[in-house]
Amino acid sequence: MSATDKFFFTIATIVRFAMCDVQLHHRNYPSILRTTCTKTPSGSKISSIPGGFHCLQANRFNNDENNVSKRQKFPQKRNRISSALSASDTGTALLASTSSSWDDILASSEPAIKNHEGVTVADKVSLTLFAGISVFSLLILALKAPPGSWRYFLAGGLCAAFSHAIPTPVDVVKTRKQVDPRLIDQNFLKAGRTIIDEEGFSALWAGLGPTSVGYLLEGSVKFGLYEVLKPALTCWLHRLAALSPSLAFFNSQFLIFVLSALVSGVAASFVLCPMEVIRIRLVSEPNFTSGGWIGVGYKILKNEGVNGFTKGLNPMLLKQVPYTVTKNVSFDLITKFFYSYLRQSGVATISASMKFTIPLISAAIASVLSSLTSQPGDTILSLSCAHDGDKKTRDICRGIIRSDRGIRGFFVGTRTRLLHVGIIVTIQLLIYDYVKRFCGIGATGL
Repeated sequence: MSATDKFFFTIATIVRFAMCDVQLHHRNYPSILRTTCTKTPSGSKISSIPGGFHCLQANRFNNDENNVSKRQKFPQKRNRISSALSASDTGTALLASTSSSWDDILASSEPAIKNHEGVTVADKVSLTLFAGISVFSLLILALKAPPGSWRYFLAGGLCAAFSHAIPTPVDVVKTRKQVDPRLIDQNFLKAGRTIIDEEGFSALWAGLGPTSVGYLLEGSVKFGLYEVLKPALTCWLHRLAALSPSLAFFNSQFLIFVLSALVSGVAASFVLCPMEVIRIRLVSEPNFTSGGWIGVGYKILKNEGVNGFTKGLNPMLLKQVPYTVTKNVSFDLITKFFYSYLRQSGVATISASMKFTIPLISAAIASVLSSLTSQPGDTILSLSCAHDGDKKTRDICRGIIRSDRGIRGFFVGTRTRLLHVGIIVTIQLLIYDYVKRFCGIGATGL
């Protein structure tokens, strides 16, 4: 190690111990950090209480510190999670420059109703443009796609809608573990019992409507575009590879699968994003559910405008694109590998049981891989859409890294999501394979 490396290593070590000491001091003496001073334009100082986690700490330390009951940790009637987290003050910004708690990440950075009252003309124009572009795109697909391609769109929509609707309770627990500080360290069963005790069994089915409708559209676009693009990209890349021997790497089935899944994943993200925002808001804020999920969508449009539906687009892309690429490509390649192995082993006829077992095993493997690759994006999406406000994706990522969890914060709820995605993807790909065969298309991998 050079002298320069030793110098920077020593500085980094000193800073690290200093930050640990500040965090320990904050835990032991919260009242010192709860009150901060800001200067007015006239130069006078005004004491203020930071928002987020420190508001919760202020309420907690007003009670007897040595006698915190279970009822205080888990109140019987759960108000909006954001009620104690929505205020953002200069003290929070000061602490965020060094370290932050999970509650600070959840706090809204901007009030939702700021400079926005009702559905504006700009909102109506944006919605009209979005609807027009969507209809135009569907017409282009219908005219340019090969005959019979509608079967891929039908199979994809049905499998995605059913597979995401069935494990809705698991998804609710997973999302709440990501956005509710009280549940973040609880296991799946304990978090589920807490939700049922406080809000009833029906709380586990929050967001079923936008989940079913959203993934019906998302699955149709994702699987349909993926299957339609594969032969088109095969033709284009083969022509490109024929131009020069140095471009031979374009003549790759793996590259064709990845590019097809990449484009379909991006398109599906735009379709799914508004419904996912509604679903997460329904799950994270139970008191926001009056009027049903359509009413919730109108509330978001009225209070936050069209931006309220698109603020989760960046994290949606971070989640859906790796998820789609990993799931579709791995399922195609794994099923192809198993069927090829059977042929090489001398199996002349693929039986019905093999056509069930091979997709089942392949789907299970694909579910694990797709869950792990999309977990960071899923966490960012939940934190971005959980409450009102307009916190940017980079600010959420920075807050997660600076929190006491560090990089591990991106993988909050991984075990619960493995269960959730495992159920979804396994059921989804099995239904997709069977619906394709029912419509006259060969099994995946054959």
